[in-house]
Amino acid sequence: MRTVRAITTAAVMAIGFAAAAPSLSFADTSVTIEKTHKHHYVYYGDHQIYFAPESKTYYWQTNGRWESGAELPPESRAYVTTGGVQLDLDTDRPYERHEWVLQHYKDKHDHDD
Repeated sequence: MRTVRAITTAAVMAIGFAAAAPSLSFADTSVTIEKTHKHHYVYYGDHQIYFAPESKTYYWQTNGRWESGAELPPESRAYVTTGGVQLDLDTDRPYERHEWVLQHYKDKHDHDD
């Protein structure tokens, strides 16, 4: 009797696993990744210069074109000695959000902290 019960139990389990197997192979395995990483910048609005402290990179405009580097051009260095507005953006290129920054920080100056 035990043998029949064991075989019956094994058969029922095998049928159950076989029925469940197709649904496992078609399970939703998609992953959604939201971009939520923020990048910190110091923005010097009077001269439209950004500084990323983490990467030690400056961003500035020359003749309407955005440039970046470890140092500002010599004529711009005096503008970033103190102050600046602390802000976080969802991009590693702050000039991509420059219009937004202008709208939100247009009237905020380095001395308004």
